[in-house]
Amino acid sequence: MLLLGLEFGGVTYPWGSATVICLIVFGIIVAGLFVINEWRFARYPIMPTRLFNNVSSIAAFGVCFCHGFAFMAGTYYLPLYFQAVLGASPLLSGVYLIPFALSLSLVSGVTGVYIKKTGKYLPPIWFGMTVLTLGMGLFIDLGVNRSWAKIVLIQIVAGIGVGPNFQSPLLAIQSNIAPQDIATATATFGFVRNLSTSISVVLGSVVFQNEMNKKSARLIASLGPEIASRLSGGSAGANVDIVRGLPAVQRVVARQAFYESLQTMWILYVCFAAFGMIISIFVGNHVLNKEHQVTKTGLEAEEANRKAMQEKKLETKEALKATQDKRREENKEVLSKEDV
Repeated sequence: MLLLGLEFGGVTYPWGSATVICLIVFGIIVAGLFVINEWRFARYPIMPTRLFNNVSSIAAFGVCFCHGFAFMAGTYYLPLYFQAVLGASPLLSGVYLIPFALSLSLVSGVTGVYIKKTGKYLPPIWFGMTVLTLGMGLFIDLGVNRSWAKIVLIQIVAGIGVGPNFQSPLLAIQSNIAPQDIATATATFGFVRNLSTSISVVLGSVVFQNEMNKKSARLIASLGPEIASRLSGGSAGANVDIVRGLPAVQRVVARQAFYESLQTMWILYVCFAAFGMIISIFVGNHVLNKEHQVTKTGLEAEEANRKAMQEKKLETKEALKATQDKRREENKEVLSKEDV
């Protein structure tokens, strides 16, 4: 509901329409109900709130979200730039993306080796988020014309920023929780990444489409109402092939409109990358344990852990009650002595 509301807003329906408002509001309400259920009512929560009981884990999940959000700027919207602005075919846009794919893959592998050798995951997190912010900022200056040196180098910088944080935040989370929660934490980490990439595609699309709508008057004046309508709003990304068939003068106008709209969208990704860089400061440092520990999982183990926690809470309450009773007796003795 939330994603549909964001997708419809300003394009299919006005932002103030009942459809958009209801989808966004009830999407947030249902998400809140899910959190409350996991926190208070679920017998076997699939996303236990204890995973978020310290600042370091919350920061690591935040880095995961921001990293996944910014990652989509390259994998999803760079091909749109190649096709709409540079006039590449869908196949060639994949070829143009090779510097980004190779650099992030290589750096991701090197990061794994580094962490295995040193046991340190914080330097890759900090380095990756800093370079990622720089790379997203450089996307703003990709240009309307083909400058291969700039295009390749900017992609390499962005890929170097993306590579280190595919697994580093997960290690930060796993090193900070009980062994029996590692599987749940890993699944939650994957869910957060999937959620971030989904929201990233939608929000990027919202910004891009709304920017294209703002340029509709210019497009109508240069291209005519029919072509301009096909290059505005939700239709813009689906009709990039039209641009290649336009006369030279009209093609320049259309590509400039696409480029300026994408520039505004890149700013969104810079903001999320910078936010991820800031919250990475709060990820705690823990020494990775090289000793293997056998941990039981499954419903039987969960039930045993649940009973153990209940017994521990009961013991704590009884101990607290005993302490309070002892203090009451001591206070009574003091009062009796004072009366005497």
